[in-house]
Amino acid sequence: MKKLFSVICFGIILSIVLSVSAFAVKLPEPTKDFFVNDFANVLDEEDEKELMKIGENLFVKTGAQVVVVTVDTLDGADVSDYALELGRKWGVGDKEKNNGVVLLLAVSERKVTIQVGYGLEGRLPDGKTGRILDKYAVPYLKNNSFSTGLSEAYKAIVSEVYAEYGETPPENLEDYDTVDVSDSTAFKIIRTVILIIVILVLIFGRRRRHMFFGSFFGGFYNGNNGGFGGGHSSGGGFSGGGGSFGGGGSSRGF
Repeated sequence: MKKLFSVICFGIILSIVLSVSAFAVKLPEPTKDFFVNDFANVLDEEDEKELMKIGENLFVKTGAQVVVVTVDTLDGADVSDYALELGRKWGVGDKEKNNGVVLLLAVSERKVTIQVGYGLEGRLPDGKTGRILDKYAVPYLKNNSFSTGLSEAYKAIVSEVYAEYGETPPENLEDYDTVDVSDSTAFKIIRTVILIIVILVLIFGRRRRHMFFGSFFGGFYNGNNGGFGGGHSSGGGFSGGGGSFGGGGSSRGF
């Protein structure tokens, strides 16, 4: 019995050590664009712009965040673990909905993975993410067409996320240009709240107006999570909303 207990303890300790070592790699910080992070410089400029439009549009329409990341090397880490930790560190997806997805390419290791936040695991189970990689990514990646493979896989993921929210993705890229932040549900709620506050300020009178507006808008723009749950950064770009990941997804070598 003691021997069995010792074996179990050793196994637990070994698992913890291996987990810590796998995550010991220094992870990069996201770019200001957030949805596209081409650290390995393998994406074509046009594809990069297109993916940014698609990612922004999806975020505005659904609140979900799908990010694509390329790295030169994993520095010894497992590709799934690397992407999983990126998703957690960057907070991809909404904090409440956990609706983030990370599509990661490791060039030197020739590996690609899709890691899915808790909230989208029903729409994107392991089997489906594997099929997306097999159909849309791997055939291109094998021929070193990294930009095309990632673009096709990204679009397939985004289509599934749209379907999860009962939305239809725009058919043409030109349609993405018409998307405005004012179309989002979050913005409409904020606009309504501001309108109510303006009315209250007018009722309370001129004397309190400056104090009321200063305290409200000072807090709103002062780094608190508001509006888009951390989706916009102060630098004019995008950032994560605090989403969580549990390890759902698939990986492939090519």
